[in-house]
Amino acid sequence: MFGKKFAAVTLSAAMVFGTMAMPMTTFAKTKKAKKPKRTVVKMTSWNTDSKKAINSLVSTYGKGTKNAKKKAYKNSYAVFDFDNTSSIFDVEEQLAIYQLQHMAFAFKPDQIKGILETGIEDNVNDKGGTDYSANDATFADWADDIYTAYDALYTKYGPFTAKGITDADTLAKLQADPEWKEFSTKMRAMYDLIGDNFSAATSYPWILYWFTGMTPTEKYNLAKKSHHANKSIKTSIKEWKSPDKDELGRETKTGQVTIEYNDGIQVTKNIVELYKTLSKNNIKVWICSASDIDVVRAAVDEFGLHKYVTGVMAMTNQVGADGKYINAYDYKKGYAAYAKDKGKWSKGKVATKAQTQGAGKVTAINNVLVKKYGHGPIAAFMDSTGDFQFCTEYKTLKLVICFNRATRKVTDGGGLIAELAYYQKYHLKYDLKKANKKGDTLYVLQGRNENGTRTFRNSMMTMRWGAIVQKMFRGTDNWTQLTYMIENKMTTKDVINTFAVKTPASDTNILGFKYGFTDPITKASALTNNNDPSTTFTGYHSLK
Repeated sequence: MFGKKFAAVTLSAAMVFGTMAMPMTTFAKTKKAKKPKRTVVKMTSWNTDSKKAINSLVSTYGKGTKNAKKKAYKNSYAVFDFDNTSSIFDVEEQLAIYQLQHMAFAFKPDQIKGILETGIEDNVNDKGGTDYSANDATFADWADDIYTAYDALYTKYGPFTAKGITDADTLAKLQADPEWKEFSTKMRAMYDLIGDNFSAATSYPWILYWFTGMTPTEKYNLAKKSHHANKSIKTSIKEWKSPDKDELGRETKTGQVTIEYNDGIQVTKNIVELYKTLSKNNIKVWICSASDIDVVRAAVDEFGLHKYVTGVMAMTNQVGADGKYINAYDYKKGYAAYAKDKGKWSKGKVATKAQTQGAGKVTAINNVLVKKYGHGPIAAFMDSTGDFQFCTEYKTLKLVICFNRATRKVTDGGGLIAELAYYQKYHLKYDLKKANKKGDTLYVLQGRNENGTRTFRNSMMTMRWGAIVQKMFRGTDNWTQLTYMIENKMTTKDVINTFAVKTPASDTNILGFKYGFTDPITKASALTNNNDPSTTFTGYHSLK
C-alpha cells in the first residue's frame, strides 16, 4: 500500500517541477484470439456453384457459427446416397462383374435355382422379353440355363468360395471355357432382366442373393478387393456374349445372349474433401444406400472415407444360424453400421425396417436418424429417383446437390432435380442464403467426367463416357418441362409437387407427354413399416 502512494507522489512532483524525465512505460498489446480456421472445400474441379453452396452451408450452420448454438442445428447431419453420388458408377454392379470373373460364390449348384427365383416365385413362368436374346424365354428357362452351366463349372473348378479363384492359370482356363461364358453372360443378363420386369422392391434385393452362403466378413473382403481392382480401370463399355450351340455343345432354352456393362468405378478426391469438410464442421456424415451394407462399408474404407463417416444404412439380407447370409431380405435386424476409430465398425441398435431405396430411405432415416437426432438432415446428396423422397420431403434441408448423370428423363427424380437446379440458378436467382430465407432448399447440379479414371468438372454439365460434347439433360422433354416452369413462374414447391407425380400422356396433360415417377401425394407424415412402396411421396417439405 505504501509503495503505491509513494510512487504516485514522486510522479506528480516530477511532472510539476520538471526536474525528472517522464518514465517510459511499455504496455503489452492484447492479442485478439484467432478464430480457428474453417475447413472448406477448395478443389478447382468442383462446380463453382457447388463449392460456394457447400462453403456457405458450413459457414452458416457449421461449428462455431451462431446457428450451431441453436437447438435445431446442434445435431446437424447430412445424408449421402452412394452409387453414382459418392461414387462415379455403381460399386455393387461392378462387384457383380468381379464375382462372375472370379467365380466368387458360396453356394452349391442345387441352391442356385432357388436363389435366382427368390422374389419372383409367382412369375417364374412369365416371359422376360427379347432385349437380350432372340428367344422370349421364361424366367424359369433362364434359371435352368444358368444352373446347367454353374453345375458344369462347379464340377470342373469347384467347390467355389467367397474368395473366388485366385490362381492365374486356373482363372485363364476358366474364362476361356464356354461354360463360363454361358454362365457369366446369362447371370449378368438376368440381373438386367429382373430390373426391367419387376419393381425396385423386387429387383434391388435380388442382386444381394448372390451373396448367399457368405459371412459378413467374407462379403466385405470380397467387395474391398473388387473396389481396389476397379478404381484404377479406365471407363469402357464391355460386351459379353454367350456361346452358340456349336461352341457350347448343346441347345439352350434362352438361346444366345448378349449383354453390355460399364467397367470401372471411382470415389473422387472431391468427395473425400466434402466428407471431411462436413465432418470437421460438426455436420455428421451418413450414407443411405441401395447397395449392400457390407459392400458400402468396404467402399468407405477403400476410398479413405472412414474417419469422416458417422454411419451407414444400406440393404441387408438375413443371416442364418450359422452366421452366413441367406436369400431373404432383413426387415427386422437391418441395423445401421457405425464407423469407429482405427477402421472398426459396430452394429447399431435400431433397425431401419426398410429397403433403403426410394421411400424406404425416408423410412430408414425416420426410424434411425430422426429418432436419434430429433430432426431431419440439413443437407442431402443424390443422383436419381431412388433418392428423390429423402432429398425433397424434409423441411430441415438447406442444401441438396444432385450429381448429374445427364441420362435422367422426366420420368426420373434425377432428371427433375437437374431441371430444378437450373431453374433456381438462372430464373429464381437463388444462392444458399436467398433460398433458405425464402424457406426453400437450394438445389445445385454437379457435373462429372465419366472418361478415363473419372473426375468431377467445374460445370453443371457432364461429359458422358465416350462423348466429346458436354450434356446438361437427357433430352428435349427435359427442356420442355423446364420451359413450362419458367413461363409459369413456378415455385420450388410447385415444381416438385407437380412434376414428381406419375402422369400419363394425354390431351389434358399440361405437357402432353408422360412425366413423373411417384404415386399421388399422401398425407402420411412418417413411414415406419416395411410395406411402403418405393414410389410413396408425402410432398415437398412435408417432414420435419
